[in-house]
Amino acid sequence: MENEQKYSVFKGFSKPFSDLMDHFGTFLKISSVFALLLTLVSFLFGQSFVCMLLSLKERVYCSNNILLYVIYVFCKLFVVAVFLRIWYDVVYLQKNFSRQYFKENPKRFLRFFGVFIGFILLNLLPALSLYLLFVRVPNPVWQVEMIYFTIVSIGFLVPFICIRFYTNLAEYIEDKPYRNFKEIYEKTRGKLSKIFFSFIVVLAFSLFVFLVVNNNLRIHVFEPLWLYNIFAEYLFEWIALLVMAVLLNFIRVQKESFE
Repeated sequence: MENEQKYSVFKGFSKPFSDLMDHFGTFLKISSVFALLLTLVSFLFGQSFVCMLLSLKERVYCSNNILLYVIYVFCKLFVVAVFLRIWYDVVYLQKNFSRQYFKENPKRFLRFFGVFIGFILLNLLPALSLYLLFVRVPNPVWQVEMIYFTIVSIGFLVPFICIRFYTNLAEYIEDKPYRNFKEIYEKTRGKLSKIFFSFIVVLAFSLFVFLVVNNNLRIHVFEPLWLYNIFAEYLFEWIALLVMAVLLNFIRVQKESFE
């Protein structure tokens, strides 16, 4: 086929990490600032790391206000979206991380935040489908039950469909036109299992690092608690940014693979 091209599974799961290592100094520079911002947001809204430890949460300020929690989540996602946009711009588009850069890109940050929210919601559909199947009350009419199960189960297929279109997120950041369904289908035909496998490897390794750090922070609590809380929250946020950067690198690698 004219549009058929090779896809390297090894490159798919190794290059996101090698890109991070090649620009680790840049990552430290950017992530140190944004991890601090995320830490401040967590403390401001009463959602710091110790609040996740039931035995200790009474000793620090923690909020149970649902409205504040929703605002907190959107604030953190906005900070993460800005971080990802800057990371991509600096590493892959060779832009300078400076005051002038921030002055020139406020609208781009807001637009990317909207796209980022949509991207997250699409990838959360399997979780929503699982929840709807878990809480459902079985209907005695088997036809209704079958229709409900079929419609809800579509959510489990969304990631398999969307993973082919992840490259459009990179196209958006680069201000390039979206690739249409037919073009992406032709370029990725017969390679979905390879793409999915490389993504699972990247995701599994990233989550492994995240969980190891998280579990160790929970185990090794020290006094004074306020100092531990600051240290744990900051490291938690920094590792989260590292994981997000690697996942964005994966999307960039897919874009490179199917250009």
